[in-house]
Amino acid sequence: MAKSALDGAVEQMNGPRKMRLGLEHIRTFPPFGIVANGEVYQGEDKEYYLAGDNIFFDKQESLVLEDGMELIKESFSLGSYPFIECELEESKELEISTDPVNYKKIADIFDIFKAAREESGMQFKYHFFGRKSDLPHPETIITITSIVAFALGLGAKKIPEKLGDAAGEDLANFYKLVSRLAIDTIKNVIPANRPINFVVSYPNPDCIVELVITTRKPDDVLNALTEEKLQIVQTKIEQLKKLNAEKIQFIFNDNLNWEFNYLLTQKGEVIGTKKSFNKRNLLYNQILQAQEEREVNREL
Repeated sequence: MAKSALDGAVEQMNGPRKMRLGLEHIRTFPPFGIVANGEVYQGEDKEYYLAGDNIFFDKQESLVLEDGMELIKESFSLGSYPFIECELEESKELEISTDPVNYKKIADIFDIFKAAREESGMQFKYHFFGRKSDLPHPETIITITSIVAFALGLGAKKIPEKLGDAAGEDLANFYKLVSRLAIDTIKNVIPANRPINFVVSYPNPDCIVELVITTRKPDDVLNALTEEKLQIVQTKIEQLKKLNAEKIQFIFNDNLNWEFNYLLTQKGEVIGTKKSFNKRNLLYNQILQAQEEREVNREL
């Protein structure tokens, strides 16, 4: 990475909003806390390095929603540090992002984007992102506009008439785009034996809504985004916003239905299901155990 990129990361780490302390870049895991106190330094090898402190949440409590759902909240005893990822602004046009490390060559990504444009007739911006891991799970993020969100049943209840007329056409084209994107992405990403995260993100003034579909079946992606399937999401959003949510994540489960996973609050707290925390903690303990075994083997 260029030193300018490291310097930019330090500004984020030391600003009022913080980077999440995650695990293996797994989006569906609640964060452990934050990364702060960033510093760029030059090592003895003359290369530049980025360092920071991993600060874990030190407080955990249980919550029960009105419908009986049991949740866990993790936070800091002192101070509040909202997450920088919750600063996303509402998008005026569609955006598609992916990690180039999961493709054999960049040209494959451009071919996928070209086919999606031609199939749907929709224009969109594209971005690449990077994740520091050996080979993370493939992931494609589709950031939608308010018109598409309205058409899906996720947006405002009322929208100007002239925009409402365009919503139906935009929805049909959006489904074409998602279908083509899912089919071609599944064919091209590496490693070929891992599920792919298709993420639909809707940044808006109320709170960011994030929908995660993990699959290698294109039909699952389209099925997840029907208005019928998304009704439960809209209902749950209204309930969860009362927890001062800045970002709410839902996952499409094995029963092919949407379920709430976790949310991030305006104070930098994380609130999620027991299942989401258990999955995170299980993998974390497995990683720690593997590290301990490697240390023992070295000593032998």
